[in-house]
Amino acid sequence: MNEQEAKFDRGSALSIFGSDRREDFMALVFALAIAFGVYVTH
Repeated sequence: MNEQEAKFDRGSALSIFGSDRREDFMALVFALAIAFGVYVTH
């Protein structure tokens, strides 16, 4: 198996963010905002 086959692609080419870390952080922020909104309204 060569290096090309071993590499795991997360699909970053489809991301609107340049880095995976920023994308993960923004996903966490949105999840917390949604959870807070549900908590406040119920």
